[in-house]
Amino acid sequence: MHQLVVASDLALDPDVAFERGCEIAAANCADLHVLRLRDHHRRGSPSAPSSQVLAEDVGRRFPCIGSVSFSEPMPPHAGAIVSKAEMLGADLIVMRNAIDSDQIDDRPFDLIVKVAREGSIPVLAVQAEATGPYKRLLALLDEEEDAQRVLDLALQIRSANEVYAVHACPKRSTVEYLGAAMEALKQVIAETLAKRTDVATPVKPIVRRGDLASVLIEQWSALHPDLIVAATHRHRGLEAIFRRSHVADLLEIMPFDLLVTNLEAADRVAPTNPKADRQRRPPA
Repeated sequence: MHQLVVASDLALDPDVAFERGCEIAAANCADLHVLRLRDHHRRGSPSAPSSQVLAEDVGRRFPCIGSVSFSEPMPPHAGAIVSKAEMLGADLIVMRNAIDSDQIDDRPFDLIVKVAREGSIPVLAVQAEATGPYKRLLALLDEEEDAQRVLDLALQIRSANEVYAVHACPKRSTVEYLGAAMEALKQVIAETLAKRTDVATPVKPIVRRGDLASVLIEQWSALHPDLIVAATHRHRGLEAIFRRSHVADLLEIMPFDLLVTNLEAADRVAPTNPKADRQRRPPA
């Protein structure tokens, strides 16, 4: 990852998206671009630090970051965020999913969902304060081709030392079906790792019966991962959850960070900027 975008109003103290974005940018020696969104603070609430103060603080605490830039305050509109991130050649958009009680009707995940659905750049929804780099990842895998792409995205998190590749099978799956699914999952893992010779992170396959939402909750409770990695693609992946429950309601109550990629949008987008194309390649 070479270009990271944080899209946040920077209202929380500390701002969870900004802190996590700084950490990831430092780990990759990447450039950090902050899209400063306008907030809806209640009257009398403390104001967020200035961009100059934040930039100086980042320089002291994260010397490995390539560069830091801040936009002028802009409306929290998904289209504007995606367009700006694409112009910057962003590999990742980081946004806060923590609710700010000092703001009026603050529902940050509503905006995150719109950004994830509208663009092809992976979006990291940050729920909790960073207590260290992501170490344990749960990659929620679906169809074979999509699974490789989601797993590859998970493996781009350099700090990970454990990745759990989880696949949900129909509730009434037979033992034979589960066995075949496990072998297919192992093949996906092997093929993905073969293309990523820069990665030594172990990947453990897990196959469970149940709908996507219940398997996700079950495995999050059992494995306690730092980060969930998943995809949206038509009516598969997280879109299967979107149809059953408003995603903001579902994930607002789940205390995990979520990295989501919109595979359908990615399929529509062919990079036309050679520089941006190079920047979006997995780090060597």
